Amino acid sequence: MYKRILIGLLLSCSACTTAHKNPVATITQQKILQDVTWLASDEMQGRHYRSLEAKKAARSIADAWKRAGLTPLPSKTSMYLPTDDMRDAPNVACMHKGTGDSFVLITAHYDHLKPRRSGKDRIYNGADDNASGTAALLAIANALAQLEHPLQSSIVLVAFTGEEAGLVGSEYFANNSPIPLRKIRGLFNLDMISRGDANTIFLEGAPDAPRINLAIQKANKKIGLNIIRNAHTDWLSRGDQAPFIDRGVPSVFLSVEDHEDYHRVSDHTDKIIPELAAKTAQLTFLAAIELAHPVP
Repeated sequence: MYKRILIGLLLSCSACTTAHKNPVATITQQKILQDVTWLASDEMQGRHYRSLEAKKAARSIADAWKRAGLTPLPSKTSMYLPTDDMRDAPNVACMHKGTGDSFVLITAHYDHLKPRRSGKDRIYNGADDNASGTAALLAIANALAQLEHPLQSSIVLVAFTGEEAGLVGSEYFANNSPIPLRKIRGLFNLDMISRGDANTIFLEGAPDAPRINLAIQKANKKIGLNIIRNAHTDWLSRGDQAPFIDRGVPSVFLSVEDHEDYHRVSDHTDKIIPELAAKTAQLTFLAAIELAHPVP
């Protein structure tokens, strides 16, 4: 089944390197599937945040962002932002620089779970959780590189470490932020964006972040997702947006419902819906661009 999906995507996008006419069109199902396939491969052993494979993933993310022409955060010379424990793979952060001193953040965690000790299938591949959100960050980086006109706010991409260990990376970032938290116009967190209904995504936090909600509404006129709002308000305290919400940063969370493969070794690439992940990434990109324009 997976081979048929991949072949179909390759055929449908045979001219994708030349046919794009706008940045959002560079965010494709093919690109999402390619990156999820590698991140969730057995080779990556589940990307546990204290594994060599997680550090390998961090290097790959940083290298991709450098190729896209993005830069480290202000006052930083590297995209790697270590935590206070050197056993941890680092947070990875980059920036598309704006003309002003404000920021819009798009985030996702790239870690998952360590292999279990026994069983025929030992590896928690974490295709939906959260190779899908990480792949969205990589696709959004390429789209940012295609922008022809400067934005007022800088757009910051952050791939967090240690979400599965209790929000290790996002807590550390929020407590030691290299950018002033008061200068963040809004944060979009992407975590599990590729399962369920092919055109449905859940949005949490919109009532507390009205400007982000308006930006998403405007962006969705072009994308056409079915957005279910605030059906799971408890999710806001369970993801990487939580440390920022606690510190007054307007934040929203985009995700799908928990499914039968959540935190199981069966969370494999052949079960994701590349179209849903790509459309969610496109929605987030367009909404972030809207939020980064000058305030009326």
